[in-house]
Amino acid sequence: MRLHIKVFLWFWLGVVVVSGTLIGLTELTHSRAQDDRLWQEKYGPRVDLWARQETHILRTQGSSALEEYVGSFQADPGVLNYMFDGSGREVFDRQASAPVRAMVEGLMQSPGWTQRVDAAERIVAERVLDANGTPYVVVVDFPPPSVLSRSLLDLVDADFSGGRPTRASVIRLAAVVGVAGILCFVLARHIAAPIDRLRSATKRLASEQLETRIDRDVLSRGDELADLGRDFNGMADRIERLVTAQRHLLSDVSHALRSPLARLNVALGLARRHSPSGAQEHLDRIELETDRLNTLIGQLLTMARVDSGVGLERRIVFDLATIVDEVAMDADYEARARRCVVEVTGERNCPVLGAQDMIRGAVENVVRNAVRHTADGTRVEVTVERRDAAVPPTVLVTVRDHGPGVPDKVVPGLFVPFHRGPQAEGTPSGTGLGLAITRRVFEVHGGTATAANADGGGFVVSLELPMHVRDDVDQSQADSRPTTEEHGNAITAA
Repeated sequence: MRLHIKVFLWFWLGVVVVSGTLIGLTELTHSRAQDDRLWQEKYGPRVDLWARQETHILRTQGSSALEEYVGSFQADPGVLNYMFDGSGREVFDRQASAPVRAMVEGLMQSPGWTQRVDAAERIVAERVLDANGTPYVVVVDFPPPSVLSRSLLDLVDADFSGGRPTRASVIRLAAVVGVAGILCFVLARHIAAPIDRLRSATKRLASEQLETRIDRDVLSRGDELADLGRDFNGMADRIERLVTAQRHLLSDVSHALRSPLARLNVALGLARRHSPSGAQEHLDRIELETDRLNTLIGQLLTMARVDSGVGLERRIVFDLATIVDEVAMDADYEARARRCVVEVTGERNCPVLGAQDMIRGAVENVVRNAVRHTADGTRVEVTVERRDAAVPPTVLVTVRDHGPGVPDKVVPGLFVPFHRGPQAEGTPSGTGLGLAITRRVFEVHGGTATAANADGGGFVVSLELPMHVRDDVDQSQADSRPTTEEHGNAITAA
């Protein structure tokens, strides 16, 4: 559950609890005797008037008119209106409650009384004589008063019909609760909104957007959340300085090592000419390690260039499918040594905007990595797919090998620099930078790079870039390219 919803519910629950406490305290300190007196003063004269009207209607208009008149009272829920003749029979033969019967009998046996009131039961009985001198007893039985009506009398200003608040009073009470709920929600949202911004900024910082900072709206609040925002900005400043310094260090060290390595290769060539035959094995080993070091430094420089944005200013529109074709052809030639095949299938005409050489190198890292890890005699499957229905449209390149795969817990770390997955027996170890460079290249171009174990065995890497939507795509060039089937056959046969 979202934080602002929790805060809102707690605030609203607090309002309800406070209201319930007020109602309870009002009930505990409530004077029932005073309520009974006020109720009697209000309804005693009214019942006297109603009784005279009912006897007049019965004498002049008959029982049907009286029944209609009495029905108008009983339309009010909980109110019962009885009329008894001199013999104690209810004129409409209705069954009355025991307290009502007791009130009628008491009036019949006390000729000097004209009205009796049972305030506790909310019953008023009135004895009247019609114009002919015929005695009748009219009884009105009201419902008992509710706790809510007594406790919130001043708030709802109820017009009591036996203690029941009117519809307008209930609407006013509901409006008060509704307004309290809206205010609680606004307050909860005001508290939780900066936390959402902090969370969003944290996610952006975690995705290596090191320039991310908390905006001034949060910092100007003057509360603990503003302090948290300032602490976050201080942390982000320090992380940015550290990461920037690390990248500069790697770039500087890589550049500084390039020249000694070049001289070392020259010296190694000279040593081969003048060394005895027994030293060739050791010289070969030196050359192998030198080549590995040279590859590592080259990848470090590539990573530094990607992080610094070098080359991104020279972006062009090109067909990603064509780049994948060229990379697959080169990789297929190398894969023949292990009786492997690189197959490319998919769609043509996949324009993207970016640094062509940089993206080519990123794709090549993935394809060559798949060739290195696929089993002997198997194939590496490369698929190019246009996703025109996506928003925005994208191009998806998937590269699947048929090797042993990697443990699921290792997959998330494969894109971390210098992280190496488990190596199959006989497979040359890498530097741990290839996939990291690939992901970084695709991220700076607005794309993604993900990896997972494939169903049925093997490993699959998915590369996705936003497709460049343009109106001037040369359709004739697209039509002149080989179809998917012809293209796959061509690569396979190469």
